[in-house]
Parts: sequence; structure tokens; C-alpha cells
Amino acid sequence: MRMAMWNSYWDGHSRAPLRVGLATIAAVEFAVEAWAVATMAADPVHFPATAGLSQALAGVPWLAWVIYGSVLLGLLALATDRRPIAGTIWALLCMVLLSQWQTQLFGSPSRNSFFPGAALFGWMIGSAWAHSLPTLAAGAARISRQRLAEAGALACIAAAYVGSGTSKLLSAGISWGDASQVRALILWQSPVASWDWLLGYRQTLLMSPGYAQAAGIATLSIELGAVFLLFGRRLRLLSALAIVAMHVNIILLCTMPYLEPMALLLLFALPWPQLLGSAKIPSIPSITAETPQSIVPPLWVIVALALFIALAWLFAPLGWRG
Repeated sequence: MRMAMWNSYWDGHSRAPLRVGLATIAAVEFAVEAWAVATMAADPVHFPATAGLSQALAGVPWLAWVIYGSVLLGLLALATDRRPIAGTIWALLCMVLLSQWQTQLFGSPSRNSFFPGAALFGWMIGSAWAHSLPTLAAGAARISRQRLAEAGALACIAAAYVGSGTSKLLSAGISWGDASQVRALILWQSPVASWDWLLGYRQTLLMSPGYAQAAGIATLSIELGAVFLLFGRRLRLLSALAIVAMHVNIILLCTMPYLEPMALLLLFALPWPQLLGSAKIPSIPSITAETPQSIVPPLWVIVALALFIALAWLFAPLGWRG
């Protein structure tokens, strides 16, 4: 397998906007998370501490903002590309702490924070993977590292959607694609429509099994089709736009605003270097054919990834989902 098989609109251009964009999306989402945690921790009557971490921090709700400041330090290291691996790991650890605090106060983790965390994790894994490759010249090594970091971030985003589609099939089988699933979801959310056209759209799916079934099948197809985020620029763009359209439809039907994955998909999949031009996104030398480009991971990388997956499954029942 060759790195040349991974192609991106960012090839030949500085990936600084990608780093800054990823860090910014994560910073905005975890600012919301810190505000939510600080607000809940200051109101123990409605949000009592339920476990060790929330009980230990019960009297210091302002500490949520201290943790958030630590998150920002790690994201700054990523955005400036100065110790990006260590900075991203630090940011992720602080995010886990904040997310666990939120889980113990609210009863469930913030699902909006999942995708920024997954993308950061993928960026870190791709960067670490690049360090296992044969030694390159400084410029080529940096380009190689950021290409793999981009691929890692997209791989984790794709895995999240494929996992979501797979979990639907495992829990309900192909029956998830029937009309009852979508109609039940709309009714369960009990959304209020203040526009006649929106109320009419929701009522159409509630009263028309055929339309509801088509929406269910489309959701499964789009989520499972997220694997195409990893297959070239055009397929990535089409898959990303389909997922964004799915999220827009979910917002209309169920008022579930997952804006973070939409922002990440638009950041990583749209041809920004071509849309904005080289005047705003500087060009850089591309990796040449003579540069060692194998991206087959060594054994330690495979073992490390397997351990991460095993730990995620082991800790999930305990609430560590951040």
C-alpha cells in the first residue's frame, strides 16, 4: 500500500487551515461542555454528584473552566504544529476528564463532543504512525506526517458513522429500515414545528409509511457508506455531502442538532484550497515518487490500536465514553 493511494484536496498545499479548523471546532464544542459542567456542578439540587469524580469536584464548579483552559493549551500545540502529538494527547485527556464529570452529573455523556474527540484522536494516531516510517528529510517528514494525520482523522469520523449504522443492524436487523423506526423516532422526540411547511413535512413521514421507510433505508445506506470518506477526493466529497444532508434532515424531523460532525466533514471534505485559491492557502512541495511512501504500520502500531479498542470496550459500561 502506498501513500500515493491516499489523495486529498490539500495535497500540495499547507494543511495549517486543517489543523486550525480542527482545533477551533473542538475548542468551541468543549467551551459548551465546560459551561454545561460548571452550570450543573453549581446546582447540586437538580444535578447531584453521583460518583467519585463528581463528588470530589462538587464544591469547585469553576474547575471546569480550569480543565477547559488545559484543553486549549493542547489544542494550541496542535494548531501551531508544535509538539502536536503530545499536545493532542494532553487535550484528549483533559476532554475525557471534563466528559466524565458531565456524565456523572447529567447521567449520560455529551454526544456532541464525540466527533471532535474522535477526529483529534485520529489526527494523533496518524501523526504517531508517521513517526514509525523510515526517516525522511525534515520537509518531507512534516508533509508525510500531516497527510497521515488527515487520513487518521477522517478514518475515525468514518468509523463512527459505520459503527452507528452497524449498531442499528445488530440491534434491530434489517427491520431498522422499515417505516416504524423513523416514525417512532419523530414521535419520541416530540418536536414542535412552528412553520407550516415543517409541520407538513413531519406529518408526511408520520402518515406515509413509504416515505418513512425510504428515510430509514437512506440513513442506513449513508452511515454505512461513510467508508467512502477514505476512497479518494470525489467519493469523499459525495459521502460527506450525503452525511451533512442526512444531519440536516434529522434536524428538521427530530431537532437533534449535531453541528460538530457537519463542520468537521465540511472542513475535511470540501476542496478548500481550490475554492479559496493559493493566495489564501499557500502551496508547498508535494512528496515525490522517490520519497519512501509505505504506510504499512509496524507491529507495535497494530498492537497499540488493538489495545485502544479493547480499552474502549472495557470502559464503556463504566461511562468512560468521552
